[in-house]
Amino acid sequence: MTRPVGLALVGTGRWGSRLAAAVGRSNRLRLVTCFGRDAGRRSGFATEHGCRAADSFEEAIEHPGVEGVVLATPNDVHASQAGMCAEQGRHVFVEKPIAYSLSDAATMETACRRAGVALMVGHAFRRLGAARRVKELLEAGTLGRVVLAEANFSLPGVLTPDQWRYYRESCPGGPLMQLGIHHVDTLRYWLGSVERVQGSFARVATSAEIDDVGVALLDFENGARGVITGSYVSPRTFFLRLYGSEAALAYSIDMTVWPDAGRLDEHTTLTLFRQNGIEDVGMSRRDMLVEELEEFASCVKGEAEPETGATEGTAALAVVLAALESHASGQAAQLS
Repeated sequence: MTRPVGLALVGTGRWGSRLAAAVGRSNRLRLVTCFGRDAGRRSGFATEHGCRAADSFEEAIEHPGVEGVVLATPNDVHASQAGMCAEQGRHVFVEKPIAYSLSDAATMETACRRAGVALMVGHAFRRLGAARRVKELLEAGTLGRVVLAEANFSLPGVLTPDQWRYYRESCPGGPLMQLGIHHVDTLRYWLGSVERVQGSFARVATSAEIDDVGVALLDFENGARGVITGSYVSPRTFFLRLYGSEAALAYSIDMTVWPDAGRLDEHTTLTLFRQNGIEDVGMSRRDMLVEELEEFASCVKGEAEPETGATEGTAALAVVLAALESHASGQAAQLS
């Protein structure tokens, strides 16, 4: 049996726990150590996931059993942490968005390339069985020419001042940056590059500094138009809809199971609307977190390149930042 790839996980919050659990579901990965700023939480995390709790970030990434580092940390520290990992020769998996800014994303890409280590971004939703099935339908021409796309990702919650997502400076774009960016990546995966973006954001109901609703209108280079919306106010919602010249398609997930990522496909509805009737579409069930982390293991071993690497992560970030720029200026923002 091939030796599992040793990982350090930095960020012992809720999503870090989900990633650690996914590592535990794979025989290709092993969680060696973890680090989080709260000593009590990281100790409990280490006990739960069967790894060692490091006393510092440096100690975690310098552990001799660590080959790759999983960063489930705030956006604004991704660049500095990825740079430190690269200096140690550690491969980097960073949760989306890739970074706080395009300049930070470029810095990360350069540091990892020069160090000869992989940089992979956690855009997991394109790996769901439903998303892969939609890609197959598009490539088969089932929808004809897609002219319009709609998508929403909303999760309610109470943001408090001790959380980095509470603040506009550390979490620009609010729900579009943290949730809608998944749809940006998926729509780019399905339909291609985005040419122009118009954004609108507002703080409607939350007491936090950030905007709690966001809208991005997208012009794709192939001529299709799209709209991505999201909120931190409404009940859990996840859907994408594509409208083509031959058929339309609706893709929705019952998000009451969230954040149990391994169960999303079994709670997914995929429906094709044709001129002569409606058809339920079958799909394979996949564990998106295990799949992306096992791909990261392949990258660490030099057997693969990341499907969602710096290029894909930066492109998704650029769309959300362009929406913010457009909101500020009142004019559509062009993407180069």
